[in-house]
Parts: sequence; structure tokens; C-alpha cells
Amino acid sequence: MRDTLRDHLFRLALTLLLAAGLLMPLLGALSLEGNIFSCLLACGALALGLEALSVSRRAALWGGLAAVIILLLWLANSGAAVLRDVLRAFSLQLAGVSGALPLVAVPAARLLGALITLLAFCSTRRSAGALGASLLTIGALLMLWLADRPDLMLPLLPAGIAALALYLLDRHAEASPARVLPWAAALVLLAYACTPPSGLVNPTLKAMADEFRQNVMDRLFFTEPRDVFSLSSEGFYPQGLSQLGGPVSPSDHAVMQVSTPRTVYLRGVILNEYDGRSWRNTLGGRRYLWDASSMASRRAALFDQQLPSTGLSSTLTDPLSVSIRMLTDSASTLFAPQRVRELRAGGDLVPYFSNSSELFITRNLTAGDTWSISAPLFQAGDAGLSILIEAASTAGDPQYESIRETYTTLPSHLEEPVWQLATDVTEGIASPYEKAFALQNYLSRNYRYTLDAAVQPASIDFVTHFLFNTREGYCTYFASAMTVLCRMAGLPARYVEGYLATPNAQGEALVTGLDAHAWTEVYFQGFGWLTFDATPRRAGGNDGSDTAADDSPADPTPSPQPSATPPADTQPTVTPSPDAAAVETPSPVPSPAENDPESSPDPDTAPPEEGLPVSGSFPWLLLLLLLPPLVLILRWRLTDPSRKEKKLPDEEARFDLWMEEVFARLAAAGITRGEGETPMSFTRRLDQEGRSPVPLSTLGECISLLHYGHVSAQATDTSLARDTALALRTRLPRAARLKYALHRLLPFLRFSAAGKA
Repeated sequence: MRDTLRDHLFRLALTLLLAAGLLMPLLGALSLEGNIFSCLLACGALALGLEALSVSRRAALWGGLAAVIILLLWLANSGAAVLRDVLRAFSLQLAGVSGALPLVAVPAARLLGALITLLAFCSTRRSAGALGASLLTIGALLMLWLADRPDLMLPLLPAGIAALALYLLDRHAEASPARVLPWAAALVLLAYACTPPSGLVNPTLKAMADEFRQNVMDRLFFTEPRDVFSLSSEGFYPQGLSQLGGPVSPSDHAVMQVSTPRTVYLRGVILNEYDGRSWRNTLGGRRYLWDASSMASRRAALFDQQLPSTGLSSTLTDPLSVSIRMLTDSASTLFAPQRVRELRAGGDLVPYFSNSSELFITRNLTAGDTWSISAPLFQAGDAGLSILIEAASTAGDPQYESIRETYTTLPSHLEEPVWQLATDVTEGIASPYEKAFALQNYLSRNYRYTLDAAVQPASIDFVTHFLFNTREGYCTYFASAMTVLCRMAGLPARYVEGYLATPNAQGEALVTGLDAHAWTEVYFQGFGWLTFDATPRRAGGNDGSDTAADDSPADPTPSPQPSATPPADTQPTVTPSPDAAAVETPSPVPSPAENDPESSPDPDTAPPEEGLPVSGSFPWLLLLLLLPPLVLILRWRLTDPSRKEKKLPDEEARFDLWMEEVFARLAAAGITRGEGETPMSFTRRLDQEGRSPVPLSTLGECISLLHYGHVSAQATDTSLARDTALALRTRLPRAARLKYALHRLLPFLRFSAAGKA
């Protein structure tokens, strides 16, 4: 009795040490250290209760039943809402939003404490050995290293003491727990004390370790805020990021060197929502690793990789190769055409993509970074494109309705003259492609290009002011108007900013700040997105870039349009609506951050709830949650009798192994040997009563002969025991098989054994 009590106290101490050693670094990393003391007290109470329930099978049964009832009552009362809030806070933390978790700090700490205490309890059982505790401790060490948090190493020491104590006891089963635990504590503390504060650093090994850590973080846990490209970096937002328009003076500094067989629109940022003053991305903060095979279908949908269908393929859809080398530092955005088929990133670039089909890496671009892309390169106006789009429209397109719903929304303040203009320009045109082309031609032929645009008033809609008042502007004016008019005509459209690369005869293009550009993409059913550029083109220019036109006035006389198209000089002048301005437009005064291109907000990391700051997440929480299933999988493999058999030294040990396996499976089915009953009488009784799904009499005779007749076991005997165990594995009832599996995975869930011979 005293030995049993001593063993339970020893296991309780190990549980507390392991739980405390895992919990304290985790709470510290999550900035929940203010709850450590109360959380440790709750974990101690839970560990004590679990240890008390493990004294007997009946106590475990009734205690587990009571725990389930209490849990259900808690969930039915307020627990479900608390659990939902905590899980949501953790998901936001993993997505890079750190402001949500402190709001639920107390319940989050308690739930984490309960989970870790359960893991620690399962890992310190006698039958579990040192494997579970060692894996948890090593996993926590690895996560601290990945997160670069050496300051949290000291709170992890109790877990190391528990793991080492279990290892020592596993190797020396006869040792007294009262001696093992102090030795383990002394060894761990001595090792920590002998470790230099700054560590011993080998530059080569440190560089390799840092590179490995960075690769893991980039590919598995990239949630850091990133700098997003904007034309503001080229001076195109003189009135702040929240207000389009105003005079600009772009620089001719070199940005990138591009190898391309034809003119290519290199997209940087893709924006979907227009508020009357500017464009923004509201599609959420999800990001996906480009190379992830699990993201193949999402990647294909976002980049139109399967559109148009293979039956409509032509030379237009054949991919061409584009190579890019940065000549200056830039944001994290990878500039690329729309229909990316293959992406090959050079050096240490790890590409990701977002729901808006933006491409980016885990750091900012620097001079010398390279990547290459394989993609079809076409744009509105290419020969044969209208026929291809018309043919593709008859094919199925399951995502068209969701795209149409997302990319045709407009603010309610837009006035009737703008809607009427879209109707007049597209009147009598049935083809969606011809509608978009008519809108592009109307804008490029009837509006003047200039970089010296007037300051945009905050009290009037930007597109309306351009279409009916100023009638002049640069690429952001034309792209915004084109996108809005397309949506009014029922065409899904989005606003894009990036660079325009026009190659020379050798297929090379030196892209400068003067090539920064904005344009429109329109979606056609069954075909996908297509580039439309409404900015006027001038002879000898750069094929549509903002330097393609000088400040000389364009021909004010409109080109021949459909009969319903209004002449350029008869459009009404729209004046600001005071009421609309008060309701629809934001404050005209930009914040200092709006004028700083380096502080532009990242739409992919925008917090789902206003007021929550964005910061890096602590990634090893996810690994900690993944450790239990990994431990269970590893334990299942290590306890596989077929695997253990190969390591046994003789035939007798192998026979005993399979004999115990037979009895364990019978016990899982509730078939146990009576007190004083020999193996032979036990197996004969089962065969006579028909309780066993396989005959056992021969095995019982074999057991009696080997153990009571002092006969050495032979390979045929082991084969008989093995075949019987494997037969029971498939023929026992499902409930018995499940109970057996639980016993192998969680050995502290005891059930009566059938007994050994």
C-alpha cells in the first residue's frame, strides 16, 4: 500500500513538473504571463484530481463520467461562447493579430493549462515510459528556438527534469523514485548552470541553423506584416493614400530589368473596393504558400490556370517566359502577369499568394533578387481574342457568380449621370468583351492625359469629377473610371497597380519609375481575367504607360461610337453634393502615415476587427497542438508487436510477446481468466462456450507445455501465437478493437487483463 501511494505521489510530481515546464514558456510567449500563478494552481488541482482517479478503475470510470457531465453543463451554460472566443483569438494570433488574445486572457490561460496538464498526465504514466515527456520537451525546445526566444529557456527546466527522471527510471526500473527525481533535477540544473549565457557559437553552424530556421518560418509560419507595393512609392498619391489624384512627378530611377517577348503588364497590387476617393483590398488576410500542393486548386482558380478549357486552347493561351531582376529595393510584392502558370523564385525567395491573386515573398525585395514566370501574355485588342472569349462563354464556369458578386459592387453615392454614361457607351452591344472594349476606347479617345492634374477635392467622387469636370488625368484616373464604368455595365472588374514593361528588339526592358502604371482587369465567363488599359496611347510612346503621352491635349472630338454615345462636349458638369459628401466621403486630411509609402497597410494582414494591432504571431502554439497526435502515432508504431518482435533476442521472448497480445485482445473484449484457472482450462472453456471468435485450445496446450513442461519454444509455437493474435484483431467486435487501441495509445486507461501464464 505504501509503495502504491509513493508511486502515485511520484507520478503526480512528474505531472506537475512537466505541465509547469511546458505551460510557463507558452504563457510567456503569448504575453499571458500575468496569469501564470493562478493557472499553475488550477493545473495542480487538476493533476491531483487525475492522479486520484487513476487509483482504481472504478474511480476512473465514475470520475470520468462526472467530468463529462460537468463539461457538458459548462458548455450549455456559457462555456460554448467562451470556447468559441478563445479559439477565435488563437486563430487571430496565428494569423498575426496579437490584440485579440489579451481580451480573453483568463479563459485562454485556463484552457491551455487544462490541455497541457492532460498531456503531461498521459505522458508520465508508468506504461508510457519516457517517450511522451521527452518528445514534448524536445518539441518545446525546438519551438523556442524557432521563435528565437532563449529568454524562455529557464521556465522550461521543470519539463526537462521530468523527462530525465522518466528516462532514468525507464533505464533503471529497480531504482527508487525518491532518489531518481533529485538526481534528475541536479543534472538538469547543473547543465543549465554550465551553459554560457551567450552560448558557444560556431559561425558556420550558426549560419546553417539560422538558414534552416528561416526556411521553416517562411514556409510554415509566415504571418508577419509585410510592406505592400503601391504607386505611392513612385509619387502617385500626392494627397495621401486615401485620396487618388493630384499633380505627380514620377522619377526615372531604374526599378527592374525584364526579359519578355512582348509588352507585359506586371501586376503589383490588385484592389477590389472603391469608396469614392480610393481603392482598397477587402478580400481578407489569407495567404497561401505558392508551392503547397494542398493549395493547387485555389491557386489554379485565382490565376485562371485552367481557363479557358483545354478544348479552346490556341496560340494566344500558350505560356511565354518572363524573367525579372530587381535593380533597387522594393516592397515584398512579386511583380508578375495575371495568368501565372509556373513561378520559379531565385535565391531565398519564398513566394506566397493571396485571395486577390497578389504574389509576394516573406521579406522586402532587394536589388539583385530574381524570379521567372511562365504565363500567357495577352491583353484586350489582340487579334482573335474576341472569338476565343465568345467561345469560352458557352463553357461552364462555377466561380463566375461569386466573382460577379464581388467585383460589381459600387458605392451608393454615385450619381445618375455616371450610370447613364456607362449605359450610353455600351448601348446596342451584346458581347461583354465588346462592351469593355467600347468603354476603353471611349475613355482613351475623349479624355486628356496629363501628369499635372488638379488637386482632387475631397467632397466629390473621384471618378465623377474626372468624367464630367476635369476630363484629364493620368493612369489612376483612367483605370478607376474604366473599372467603375465596367461594373456599371455589369462586367466584373478590378483595379490594378504595377509596372508596364515594353521590350526592345532584343526582348529586354529597363523598367523605371516612369513605367509605374494602373489599369483594369475584366472577368469574362469561361475565360477569366483580361487586361484593359484605357490610358491614352501616343505615337512613339511606351505603349500605354504614363509616359506614353505628353501634356499636349488629346483630340477633343470623340471617335465614331455607337449612335447612342454622347459627344464629349455635351456631358453635364457634376457639382458636389453636400449631403453625399458628409456621408459618403472620408476625412480629406490624410494622416502622416498616408504620405509614407513604407507605412502603407497590408491588406493581407489587416485585422478582422477594428482596433486590434497587427504583429507577428508565436508559431509554436500550432506545433504544440500538433504534438499529441504525433506522439500517439509514434506510440502506436513503437508498441506494434510485429515491430517489437524483431528486437527480441530469442524464440521464447517472441512467443511470450504474442501470447500477451492474445490475452490483451481478449481482455479488451471482456474475456478474462478466472482466479486459479490455468491457461489450458481457460482456453478450453472459451472454446466450449463459444466466447472466442477463434479456437484457443491448441494455444492453451502450447502455453502449458512451454511454461510448465520446461520445453523450449520453437518457431512454430511463436507462429501459432502470432496467427491467433492477428485473427483476433480482425474478428473481435468493433467495440473491443476500439478499447484495445485506446489501451495501446493511452495505457493509463486500464482494463482487466486476461492474465499471463
